[in-house]
Amino acid sequence: MDEDSDLTLLRAAIRLSPRQVECLNLTALGLSSAEIAADLGISSRTVDQHIGDACVRLKVRRRVHAVACAIGLGLLKAVAQSAHSRPV
Repeated sequence: MDEDSDLTLLRAAIRLSPRQVECLNLTALGLSSAEIAADLGISSRTVDQHIGDACVRLKVRRRVHAVACAIGLGLLKAVAQSAHSRPV
């Protein structure tokens, strides 16, 4: 089995909800849970739950690892500068 088919199998096995993907995308842009919550109209605790559930599905412990893993698997949009991203 080649690397591309392995990646396809992993993507199929790991299913993130649309809200989990949305929270991870905003995390990748550098937003805090409170900022994500304000943008999405949900509580920061709910944001943390979505990110925590994504971590479990991706088998990682930290949100930064979840973002990196999801990007590596092609589960997140490419992270681009936006009104939300902070200057580096």
